[in-house]
Amino acid sequence: MVAAGVYMLARIFPVLLLSAHALDVIAYIGGFTALFAALIATQQNDIKRILAYSTLSQLGYMVMAVGVAAPHAAMFHLTTHAFFKALLFLGAGSVIHALHEEQDIWKMGGLWNKIPVTFWTFLIGTLALTGCPGLSGFFSKDEIILATFAQHRGLYVVGLATAFLTAFYMGRLILVAFFNKPRTEKAEHPHESPKVMTLPLIALAVLSVIGAYIGILQYIENGHEAEPNPMHLTTMVLSAGAFLLGGILAIWRYKSADTEPLPISLLANKFYIDEIYEKGPIKFQQAIARILAWIDNWILSGFCVRGSAFVANVSGEVLRLFQTGSLQAYAILFSFGTLLIIYFTLFHSLLR
Repeated sequence: MVAAGVYMLARIFPVLLLSAHALDVIAYIGGFTALFAALIATQQNDIKRILAYSTLSQLGYMVMAVGVAAPHAAMFHLTTHAFFKALLFLGAGSVIHALHEEQDIWKMGGLWNKIPVTFWTFLIGTLALTGCPGLSGFFSKDEIILATFAQHRGLYVVGLATAFLTAFYMGRLILVAFFNKPRTEKAEHPHESPKVMTLPLIALAVLSVIGAYIGILQYIENGHEAEPNPMHLTTMVLSAGAFLLGGILAIWRYKSADTEPLPISLLANKFYIDEIYEKGPIKFQQAIARILAWIDNWILSGFCVRGSAFVANVSGEVLRLFQTGSLQAYAILFSFGTLLIIYFTLFHSLLR
């Protein structure tokens, strides 16, 4: 479902070209999302939440690619990302299974040699995601960053900064969860997942390595690389540098950490978006809902529905009194009605 938005933008790309500003809006929203989600991921402790914000950040990359008129790069990254992010989420599930449902990375540690299949496949997925040269994420992400250079130099910087943050927060995840010493009893005695879980990890790890090369061959066949771009080598070097710097910073700060050495409450609390949403839109929504509920209960249901039903019911009850089934009663009512007609007829005649 999260991939559907990127796919839709790529499909309607010819329509977007008809607008003078649509692509710029899409590009900046994508760049902001990529950087914003990456910043939040740097301070999350739930292993699945880190990967979730990572996914959001990578989707920002793809949307940004469409915005800079490179839908082919967006779809390329969408494809390679599917391999290594599926690997990482399944790997996270394997870690959680091994630790009896534990998801907090600060309650893990020392897992690399205790669940080796999960660790090595997870590491491959991490390297692919962070843009390690030679793996699938490196090529597809560089294609996006390169595309931003010609159209939006600011987004070029955003792309490289996001690559640096990706290497940093995924390095943090690997070091805290798999290295250092075990921090809990569950981490002391984990168990490797069964083959029904590890075999898909191995298959996805292979695809995370070779997936980009399939796309590169397709690019060559379609002529996308016919004209060499002088910024291509520079972008590759800068992207590799961002990968190395992010990894080195993660190693420096987290190689022996037992608690968060860089606590940033703004990022840990996701820029307080949930709190702002709770105080603003949700309060407003609840106030509107209460007003609509009152209208529904008292005006629509009460007056219109139950009121009309009450009138119909009372009218029926009154009219039912005249339906006695007695001929004598009907004769009396008929006579009474006839007298009333004669009376009013004569009364109106006299008034004239």
